[in-house]
Amino acid sequence: MKYFLIWIWVATVFVRGEGNIVLPRSWSASFVQKVTNPRKKILRYSGDFYGGADARFKWNYLKPTKKEVCSDGKRITVVDHDLEQISYYRMEKGFNLEAILKKAKHYKDNLYTAEYRGHTYTFAVDDRGFVEQIAYRDDMDNVVHIRFEKIRVYKNPVAASKMQCSHPDGYDVIGIGG
Repeated sequence: MKYFLIWIWVATVFVRGEGNIVLPRSWSASFVQKVTNPRKKILRYSGDFYGGADARFKWNYLKPTKKEVCSDGKRITVVDHDLEQISYYRMEKGFNLEAILKKAKHYKDNLYTAEYRGHTYTFAVDDRGFVEQIAYRDDMDNVVHIRFEKIRVYKNPVAASKMQCSHPDGYDVIGIGG
């Protein structure tokens, strides 16, 4: 679950940090996530991301397992299709990307770093200033690297249907319910 909670903050705001770091309010992208644990074991995930202006988001994991992580800004829904399980979590302690990006300092070229709540975040931006890569060490000492590809920015909000987790009836339910 820890890997999914970090995503809480990625699509919440439109921000220009120091040096024109931009996080669009309505966007989509494909992503690749690499998590390296302290024993150097590497897990790779990939899929699609959709972000909305009102703190809604959806991470659609396609490989190596099929999983959806969605939020309405107050609650997170995780649908694990391999386990046929739905988990609900309240967002009590999310990350504040606006605060992180406001602390970002230009390092070199297209790289920025920010210190926030005891963690160091490194951002790479593209020519438009959009965040295309994020790297950090999480609370379990894993090194997490996220790369966004095929970033699409929209003037209008991403359709609500794209932001909702879907599942067939019969999945086990854990948490506060739907």
